[in-house]
Amino acid sequence: MLKVFLISSAFCLLPSALILGIQVKQVQAVYLNNNLVKKSKINGDVLTQALTTSASNLELQAQKFFEKGDFSASIPLLESAINNYATQRDNYSQIRALRNLGLVYLKLGKWQDAEAALNNCLNLIQQISNIQKTEKITASVLEVKGQLKLSIGQSEAALDTWKEASEIYEKIGDSLGFTRSGINQSQALQALGLYSQAFKQLTRAKQNLEEQPDTIIKAKALQSLGDVLRGIGQLSESQKVLESSLVIAENLQATEEISIILISLGNTSILLDNPQAANLFYQRAIQESPIVEIKIQAMLNQLNLSVEQKQYLTATELVTNIDDSLNQLSASQPGIYARINLAQNLIELRKEVLANGNNKPLYPPAKIADYLVTAVQQARSLEDARAESYGLGTLGTLYEHNQQWNEARELTEKALILAQSINAADIVYQWEWQLGRILTVTGNKNEAIVAYSQSVKSLQALRSDIVAISSELKFDFRDSVEPIYRELVELLLEPATPGKTDISQKNLKQARQVIEALQLAELDNFFRNACLDAKPVEVDRVDKNAAIFYTIILRDRLAVILAIPEKPLVYYSTNISRAEVDSKIETMLTALTFPQKRIFIENYLEPAAEIYQWLISPAEELLQDSQIKTLVFVLEGRLRSIPLASLYNDDTQEYVIDNYNVAIAPSLELIDPKPLARKKLEVLGMGITESRQGFPPLPNVRQELKDIQAQASSEILLNELFTENEANTEVADTPYQVIHIATHGEFSSNVEDTFILTWDDRINVEELRSMIKSGVQQTRPVELLVLSACRTATGDERATLGLAGVAVRAGARSTIASLWYVSDEATAVLMKNLYEQLTDSTITKAEALRRAQRKILRDAQIREVNSEFEHPYFWSTFVLVGNWL
Repeated sequence: MLKVFLISSAFCLLPSALILGIQVKQVQAVYLNNNLVKKSKINGDVLTQALTTSASNLELQAQKFFEKGDFSASIPLLESAINNYATQRDNYSQIRALRNLGLVYLKLGKWQDAEAALNNCLNLIQQISNIQKTEKITASVLEVKGQLKLSIGQSEAALDTWKEASEIYEKIGDSLGFTRSGINQSQALQALGLYSQAFKQLTRAKQNLEEQPDTIIKAKALQSLGDVLRGIGQLSESQKVLESSLVIAENLQATEEISIILISLGNTSILLDNPQAANLFYQRAIQESPIVEIKIQAMLNQLNLSVEQKQYLTATELVTNIDDSLNQLSASQPGIYARINLAQNLIELRKEVLANGNNKPLYPPAKIADYLVTAVQQARSLEDARAESYGLGTLGTLYEHNQQWNEARELTEKALILAQSINAADIVYQWEWQLGRILTVTGNKNEAIVAYSQSVKSLQALRSDIVAISSELKFDFRDSVEPIYRELVELLLEPATPGKTDISQKNLKQARQVIEALQLAELDNFFRNACLDAKPVEVDRVDKNAAIFYTIILRDRLAVILAIPEKPLVYYSTNISRAEVDSKIETMLTALTFPQKRIFIENYLEPAAEIYQWLISPAEELLQDSQIKTLVFVLEGRLRSIPLASLYNDDTQEYVIDNYNVAIAPSLELIDPKPLARKKLEVLGMGITESRQGFPPLPNVRQELKDIQAQASSEILLNELFTENEANTEVADTPYQVIHIATHGEFSSNVEDTFILTWDDRINVEELRSMIKSGVQQTRPVELLVLSACRTATGDERATLGLAGVAVRAGARSTIASLWYVSDEATAVLMKNLYEQLTDSTITKAEALRRAQRKILRDAQIREVNSEFEHPYFWSTFVLVGNWL
């Protein structure tokens, strides 16, 4: 698992040369005055000057230690300066020094000491009668207080604190302070998973700075914006903005900021699948950074990359360099987390080496344990319970991998108790998961289920935070979140009797809920935002003639839980590995989409029949007895990429659509269960016939839209009329039941690469949602969104997440879209059939699609249309996602 070690200095502080409030010229004047002070007569005024000069010198020395990363050495100097200022009753200077002391404690992870120093600042401020004089220093104290709140996990409190600072800066006309506070607010918004708001905040900051000269604040604003863009999946934009930030920092020769931006560029490059560029950025950061802490961060990111790329020799050299650099750090939070991160990489590296058959791992457990023991000891000395929990939990991970189960459990439980004591829910779920794994291996199944269930519960309570955690890496979700759900389902579906399927209804119900929760978590991860409003729905309330199939691919079997109204849940499984499932699905898709394979229908029927045996065959009798008309599938993995309507019953030689309607539900909890009466059908049709933006022409789109006009009351936006602005205006003016878009588009596992082509641009998922929901006339949801001529991204095994994402986020009750691109001739025929059926208000949308598909199949069989269309490739590509009623 690739884990990027993120920059801890994301907060936008005052430039380091001004952090102590002493200008360089003032410092020079202080030294020039020293000799004069010694020669002068010691009276009250001269003594005051001497004390003030001494305090200023102490602050200057403290600043030098601070800039070198030797935070502990700054403390006695600042304390002496504070005492001197107190003697002179110089409250303003005392507040400034206390603020900086609080900042030093913050860097060391001494939260209570930092809070005490900042509270002292605020108390002293209240003693100054001239409020105008204290406004700026108050705002600067609030900036540090906001950092403290964010560091201890109080993201909302941090946001509120920075908003207060921002209001003060706006009031006194300090534009840089106002912008800086806005940048800080974006950090809190990111921690809350509110990436869209963070993006808006940083965009405003960028606009405020555009007309101003290049400054470090400007560079920081762009760097933060680049990080947010990476977080929401806009990788190309992230790279551009970070490059602009780097240019400014280089022109200013701001070496610290340059190195931080380089690390950000490296992180973005990883997500752009360019590890070589990432490595070069990290290497530059190592060479150019004047600060050991940042060098270590860059080296750790390089190490992560080397482990992921299986470059073991490079990894070995990096570990040596990191080890040497760690010895230069004092006991501080950055040093603690660097040791923990190093240990995590070494554990992963050790696993990789052992997996390759090498019985002599590069790093013995004792060496890895040394890093973690040191980290735990330092965390305790700093009274940093969060870091201590991380250290203990990672030590538990090491013992887990070394199969020392008792020690692993003891350490994990200690880490969990510590995390719970400080309400650190974002790490609580990790140790609950780890405890569940250990309990499973040691045969404590019931206790393991409890631990896993608690972990899932913690994840659900942390929806926004998990989005923020997993958004930094492309598929980190699959490594650090998704397995928890799968492993719990596997435990719940473990038969009481080996070889049997005797699973309690209680376990089946919980497993079904966990599968629903996994579907929701995947979509949250896709959107980079916990934006979906999920509500539990009972199948009986949705449709008494619908059966819901929940599928999940476990390590050694494909499991199916079947829900039929007014009946107990049914469970069955097929003993088959994920690799075998994926292979069979790939065979089916190849037989569908490759022209050479389509020549012989047998190439398709064989895998289609086998998958039918897995999913539907065991339930055939029950479906018939229950008079089921519609099969609704809650799918996961590669199963989402196949057309279930064309699965084949080898015994009866029938496709699924010969007997059942078919629908896909990303999650039943996301389905609006209310059927909407379709009175007079009103359709907004939009499309492109000509070649645009490098995409080929779609000549049959014109006829497709004409056929829709013949069946329903329609407004058509064709070619140059089909722009986002025109579409928004049209939707705003008329409450359409159906929106039909006949144009190129692509569904991807990356929200940034999921789009629909317009005449002059591309519409992404969020823009499509805004368009559909923007109209004041849209007093009711759009009944159906039809996306014609779109397809799933080639070679992207999770691309159907994009299809599900569009379906869910677009705001329509249902979406009909294609799994692959088919000829626009076949699409035009199918769409004509579909709208003929949709005008019949007595049937469901799923039934309308089924009839449309069967008509193509039957007409091809009797040569009423192109006989080639008999192949499922031509009629089964379109699927109904969402409400099927």
